[in-house]
Amino acid sequence: MQAKLFIDTNIFIYSVYEIDLPKREACIKLLNKALKGEIKLWTTEWVIAELVWFMLRNKTSWLDVKNFLIKGIFTSKGIEVRGKSWLLPVISSCDKGESFVDAINHNIINEENINLGYSYDKDLDKWRNFKRLEPK
Repeated sequence: MQAKLFIDTNIFIYSVYEIDLPKREACIKLLNKALKGEIKLWTTEWVIAELVWFMLRNKTSWLDVKNFLIKGIFTSKGIEVRGKSWLLPVISSCDKGESFVDAINHNIINEENINLGYSYDKDLDKWRNFKRLEPK
């Protein structure tokens, strides 16, 4: 059995953006090795969250981010994402306009049966079965 090798956010970033061409080529080569089954890459939901943040901050459209996540990472042979099963509903929430990190928190809050919490973020008022409070 192949050992899993951790892949960090910056490897995905260099593979997509032309920040540093030698690094980009090396990262694409690494990802291609995974696609061919030569190596087994593994990453976390937090790497995905950081990647989404970076891509959106760099003016990549949500549709392009979503396509990269689903077609470029989640369904790729040779790349395993911890938490992928609960990231898919997060992506669906983002299709409806929710921020990625808010959607992650929303799903975790639901799993923990928390229905009351403190925040100044009024977007949380849209969450079903959750009441947002502000400190007084």
